[in-house]
Amino acid sequence: MRVQRVSGELGDPAASGWSSVEGESVALTPVPLDAQPTEYIRVKWAGLPYGNVKEAKVAAASDGSRLYVRLEWADSAEKNAEFADAAAVYFPAGADAPAGTMGSADASANLWYWQANLADAKSFVASGPGVFRQRGSNGVGASSSNENGGWAVVLSGDLADAKSGGKLGVAVWDGSNEERAGIGAATASWVTLEIE
Repeated sequence: MRVQRVSGELGDPAASGWSSVEGESVALTPVPLDAQPTEYIRVKWAGLPYGNVKEAKVAAASDGSRLYVRLEWADSAEKNAEFADAAAVYFPAGADAPAGTMGSADASANLWYWQANLADAKSFVASGPGVFRQRGSNGVGASSSNENGGWAVVLSGDLADAKSGGKLGVAVWDGSNEERAGIGAATASWVTLEIE
């Protein structure tokens, strides 16, 4: 995926700077049940559908120091109850970090996380599905809109996170299906970034 250098505003999903940035659709698959961190989760979700979001449109741009990633996906018509919709982009912190599980205990990922009911985005070190450790603010930001039956979210942070591994992963959680932590949908393999 090409990360275009853009001088215009990118922090909002509707910002004019996105009009010249090409996006691409990426497939999302359920995070493997056998990779979940506890037996309780593996037993509770066995046979239940999750990872409901099958595809997201992804576009990436930078201003030379910050990376902006715009995600867009169809939202479930079901109302959310206890859990909110959420999304993340993540980058390998180690050479062998697996994409489909958002890192592992041996090879972590740097994860930027947005949740619909939280005011601020969060930065985590991800060591597997749902195994997230706060990374400090790291200047991660997010902006979102929910219109016409879908979410559009921009996550932004230090361009160095993307440059270190040169790859990107995407995860989405459908709150109406009680998806959270390791129960969600993610890219099965890394998306290679071509940074201008």
